[in-house]
Amino acid sequence: MTEIRKRAFVGIVGLVSAGLFSLGCSSSSSTPGTGGTSGHAGTTGSTAGTTGSGGGTTGSAGATGTGGATAACVTASSSGLIADFMGDGGIEVVGGLSGYGGVAMPTFTTTNNTLEIMENNPAGASPQYVGTVLYFNNCVNASAFTGVKFNLGGSYSGCTLQFSINDVQHDDMVTDPKGTCTLGTMCYSPQASITTVMSNAVPVMEPFITTAGGNPSAPTDKSMLTGIQWQFTIAPAGDGGTAESCVADLKISDISFY
Repeated sequence: MTEIRKRAFVGIVGLVSAGLFSLGCSSSSSTPGTGGTSGHAGTTGSTAGTTGSGGGTTGSAGATGTGGATAACVTASSSGLIADFMGDGGIEVVGGLSGYGGVAMPTFTTTNNTLEIMENNPAGASPQYVGTVLYFNNCVNASAFTGVKFNLGGSYSGCTLQFSINDVQHDDMVTDPKGTCTLGTMCYSPQASITTVMSNAVPVMEPFITTAGGNPSAPTDKSMLTGIQWQFTIAPAGDGGTAESCVADLKISDISFY
């Protein structure tokens, strides 16, 4: 299974941001949106006691405040709609779009009610993990649903394609304020491979992964989701130095929980 490594996300719909995720063996980038609100600091302990024989004792220290990473998640709409790329920005779950992969990062646009992801990059000396993330500003509780569906069409060659549904426990707590993973760039969510893309868009249904996966090894926690992503994994050039390019043009529309 390909690993997914993440970096902090920046950018909004329609903008190509700087590479955010540094993926491991596969992609899982959850673009962090804004995190939960910071916890309140603990109250200061009481002042020293009054002087008695031997003097008063020092007051106890205040309790440590809680962080924002475990703040309550937003409940997904009963319609399940995540993004239709229409009208008001087209992303119903508050968040945005971002890319990762450095100079090899895919480009994307949102036109005609469709997210289009394009990639054209040759193989290098090492594997490359590049992709596009639809991130949620706040974690989302989608416990009432089974997975994510979307219409997918287009083509890709010279690489493999993975899809991830990211969650709090697999997001790096340093790069995403919502995350709780302490493994840095080794944090990644469970992923599913997409092996066939038709020229005409067809529905794709990806269930939440309920078996152990990702790093740390655990099922997708659908009660604390942070985003979804599409990743291209570009294998290194062969021993003869042949550098096959990853060439892709994906068209994605009508994204929702089901």
